[in-house]
Amino acid sequence: MLKVHQKAVNKTQLFLVFIFIWVFSSNIYSQNIEDIKKADTVYIYIDKTNKKTRKYLDGNRHKSVFFKNYITYEFNPNKINTIFFVSNTYRDFDDVEKGIKNDERIEKKSFLKKNKDNILDYDFFAENGFKKTFFALYKKTIYLIDKDEIKGRKIKVKQVRMSCFDCFEE
Repeated sequence: MLKVHQKAVNKTQLFLVFIFIWVFSSNIYSQNIEDIKKADTVYIYIDKTNKKTRKYLDGNRHKSVFFKNYITYEFNPNKINTIFFVSNTYRDFDDVEKGIKNDERIEKKSFLKKNKDNILDYDFFAENGFKKTFFALYKKTIYLIDKDEIKGRKIKVKQVRMSCFDCFEE
């Protein structure tokens, strides 16, 4: 009877140790809004399977060099507070005249693991609050990773600008 009791105690202790390690390790590797505030570059991960995330192609209806590769991604927490990430060849019309292009590059899949603390998705915005996260990212260099543009071991990373036209009106 004592052996059976001792085995039960050992299994319970082992289970508690595993739970402790799991909780502790998940807190170590999760993104923190304070760490994001300190970072100079942040990556936004877009997955269109999330119903609150959308992607719009412009189609260059203006026949302009500026709108040639114009893509809008949006995080839509509600109808009023929509955050846009705009991907384009040029940041603005002044950069078109100067010939300064946004950064766009192909990275290896290990890039995701290396930069996991600076990669944010819709869930991070929802968890930390859209207003708080928006203002934490406001003056940062922002790159976007579109899940649809991950091909095998190659990941397309492109610089975007973040905007919100009627953000956080109460």
